[in-house]
Amino acid sequence: MTTRFVIPVTAALVCIIFIAACDSKKPPTPACVEAARLWAEALDTDQRAPEGEKASEIKIRKDSLAALEDRKVQACGE
Repeated sequence: MTTRFVIPVTAALVCIIFIAACDSKKPPTPACVEAARLWAEALDTDQRAPEGEKASEIKIRKDSLAALEDRKVQACGE
C-alpha cells in the first residue's frame, strides 16, 4: 500500500520540479515543493477514493483540492 502511494507522488514531484527548473533560472523554493507535494498527494488520494467519495461528487473535497491548487500556484508562481 505504501509503495503504491509513494511511487506516483514521487514521480509527480520529480516532474513538477523538473518542469519548474527548466522554465526558470533558479530552483523552486521549499514552499513551492511543499505545496506541489501536498497537491499531488491530494490528487492521488482522490483518484484512489472509492466511487461516490471522489472530489467531483463531494463539495468539501472539491473545495479542498481547489485550495491546494491555489496554494501551489501562489507558491510556485505559475
